Amino acid sequence: MLASDFPTENPRTQNRTILIRNVTTHLRKTTSILLILVLFLSACQTDKDLKGTWIGEYSKSENGTIAFPERNLLTFKNNKCYSKGSKYDYGTELRESKNMYFSNDIIFNEDYSENNPLEYYEIVKIESDSLVIKIPSNEFQHVYRKLPESAKHNQTIDFIGKKIFWKNRKFQDSIYFKTDSTLVRMSNKRPNYKTTSWERINYEGFDIMFMDGDVPYVIENQNGKTINLKTFHKSDIKHTMTELE
Repeated sequence: MLASDFPTENPRTQNRTILIRNVTTHLRKTTSILLILVLFLSACQTDKDLKGTWIGEYSKSENGTIAFPERNLLTFKNNKCYSKGSKYDYGTELRESKNMYFSNDIIFNEDYSENNPLEYYEIVKIESDSLVIKIPSNEFQHVYRKLPESAKHNQTIDFIGKKIFWKNRKFQDSIYFKTDSTLVRMSNKRPNYKTTSWERINYEGFDIMFMDGDVPYVIENQNGKTINLKTFHKSDIKHTMTELE
């Protein structure tokens, strides 16, 4: 029997098989490139949304039954997170995270030890002016609000040794700032409020006041004897502090 007696494979079938293989390979490469591009654009958008300084609002349990003031600040820049707290929470040392390329995790002190434990958060949600982070396997969520550049000032504003009348839409207080760390506060809404200490820091150009048992305050500006401040709860709250004679 001659070789010519055996049927040969149709050249068209061979060409079609090669074409399908080439198309499949091309599609796989295209899909991989598109996936990388989507991840890159997503990372760029996340970095853009995060960029700037965020002030702590409160920490709450997932069911919302327990809440605490969040006295901490975060700044996102150069693909890292920088953070500074208060003497009440987190400490006053500036902390720097590891690089956050293609990641929604914020990891400080990666080389942790027993005396310097790991500080690790995952980003739960980002909106135009709010950020929610949490420690994995922990029910508490930490809520932050983005600070506008307009909240910065270059005035010299002094509190020490002054008696102040403090007013907002919820309550009125009188405060005497005895020293740079102690005060006397009398609230008409909570007469037994035991706030006795405070702290003031300048962070990324923002003038911030912390008080024990309270959320952070942004000192915005001074007009005559009246100092304007803002806090961030479920809605922004404006405060005025007017020096008493």
